[in-house]
Amino acid sequence: MGSLNAAHASTTALAHASPTSMVGHIATYDQAMLAALGMPQTTATQIAVRNAAIATARTQLAASTNKSLTASVIANVDNMLGLPASDPTLGTTP
Repeated sequence: MGSLNAAHASTTALAHASPTSMVGHIATYDQAMLAALGMPQTTATQIAVRNAAIATARTQLAASTNKSLTASVIANVDNMLGLPASDPTLGTTP
C-alpha cells in the first residue's frame, strides 16, 4: 500500500490537505467516491453511470498517486476511509 496508507489521515487532515499531497489525493478520491456512491441505482442506466463514476474516481487516484490499484488495495483504502462497500474491481487493474 505504501503511500496510500495516507488514507489513515484524520478527517481534519483530509479536509485541509494540499491538493497535490498524498493526503490531498486521498481526500479528492474520498469526495469523488462519496459523490459516486450517492448516485441513484434503480435502473440499469443509473447503475452503469454510478459504476463509471466509481471507476473514474479510482482511475484518477491511480494516475495522481502513480500507483497501480488492485481490488485488494482499493478494498483497504475504501475501508480506511470508511466508505460504503462497493465492487472493488471497478477501475482497478487485475
